[in-house]
Amino acid sequence: MASQKCDLIIYGSSILTQDNNRSQISNGAIAVTGNKISDVGTKADIDLRWNSPKTLDAGNSILMPGMINSHTHVPMTLMRGVADDLPLLTWLHDYIFPIESGLSKDLVELGSQLGCAEMIAGGTTAFLDGYMYEEAVGKAVDESGIKAVLGEGFFEFPSPFFKTAKQAWETIEELHEHFFSHDRITTSVTPHAVFTTTPDQLIESMELAEKLNVLWQIHCAESRAETELTLKKFSKKPIEILRDNGLLTPRTRIHHCVDVTEQEIELISSNKTMISHNPQSNLKLGSGICPLTKLISADITVGLGTDGAASNNDLNMFEEMRTASLLQKGILQDPTAIPAQIALDLATVNGALFLGLTDTGTLKPGMRADITAIDMDKLHLKPVYNPLSHIVYSATAQDVKLTICDGKILYENGKHFSCDVETISHEAEKAVKWALNRLKKQ
Repeated sequence: MASQKCDLIIYGSSILTQDNNRSQISNGAIAVTGNKISDVGTKADIDLRWNSPKTLDAGNSILMPGMINSHTHVPMTLMRGVADDLPLLTWLHDYIFPIESGLSKDLVELGSQLGCAEMIAGGTTAFLDGYMYEEAVGKAVDESGIKAVLGEGFFEFPSPFFKTAKQAWETIEELHEHFFSHDRITTSVTPHAVFTTTPDQLIESMELAEKLNVLWQIHCAESRAETELTLKKFSKKPIEILRDNGLLTPRTRIHHCVDVTEQEIELISSNKTMISHNPQSNLKLGSGICPLTKLISADITVGLGTDGAASNNDLNMFEEMRTASLLQKGILQDPTAIPAQIALDLATVNGALFLGLTDTGTLKPGMRADITAIDMDKLHLKPVYNPLSHIVYSATAQDVKLTICDGKILYENGKHFSCDVETISHEAEKAVKWALNRLKKQ
């Protein structure tokens, strides 16, 4: 039988396919044609079935799907470390909001360039964002080659960014129109939180999301302090407000969900709403611990996210996987809680569902070629009994040696091919003076 032609064949010592059977392949290879995977199998089988003018031997490495960050604020890389060791509401109102009120489109683009470069080097190929000046975020995403769902954030009007709801809705529609035909970028509607908006604004924004047929995302039930503030303001808890206003839907994406009851979990599940789990940000802000095992047991689709680099303080999805797993084992005193396979699912297969993407998150024919390779020659990854175990419990973002998104090599052996990291790094250092000056002016 004559072999078929493809554009690229990638070889690795192991493949974690994340297919329906969660198959692992030793001494494997992936054939890529254009931006899609044509075939996945052993090196012997792929070499027999395919030929390519270009091959890439990743050597002693684990090939796996690019990871998917289900919740972040990418431009906040510029605020990494500006305010640490503070409660959520103090952190927001006394530090983050005053800095953000002085943001420019250029600064948002710079922070996004930095964040995209960081994620690409760490094996992340897609993310769900929520911030201001999202067209500038989209510009950085477009140039970097990564995938994103963009969400123009808004607060109770008037705000430093939108004086009226009409102005916000128009901006969101313009953003949607701008990226409507883009192959790697889609949009969403993004109210900040229940306590920073009003029920009427939330209802209107959901109507807009339905009109545009996009995701609707919101921070909700992030901490006990948020719940108390919402009760004081509206005499209802955050999830109750979403329920009573018809905002728990299959298009709804809730971030955090730390302070929730079993009844609220059932509500979320019955409405097919999805949740993003952000363990490191929740821990750093002292917000509490999300009842992850209960969410999964209730058949809720849970994605995994870093949150912004101002509350994490990185965009490292390997750390999130490990923390998500170990945290539940510890608090439940159950070593079987959140096994390695579930943790990897949160960062790949579930992440794709969370972003509304049907063609990524797994390595199988017909899916987009979103692939990362982990260098298994590192000392802390020796010896190898189970590749899956090492990915979740031992590997770090610094072990990534290759990142491919949509069939294009974006990063290999420490070198970026789509990001000018030297310029980005230099310009990012200048943001320190700007941020500190913002805090002095409040």
